[in-house]
Amino acid sequence: MDFAEKALWAELKYKVYLAALMVNDGYTNEDVIDQLMEIVQILENSTP
Repeated sequence: MDFAEKALWAELKYKVYLAALMVNDGYTNEDVIDQLMEIVQILENSTP
């Protein structure tokens, strides 16, 4: 795994963790969904 892949995984893990914190802190469903959609966009724009 090269540095770019490690950075991508770190960003994805951070965003998932942030979404979980948002749920725990009582953010609205829309805010959490927006955060999760950012993760989907990152995954769509990355190569497997």
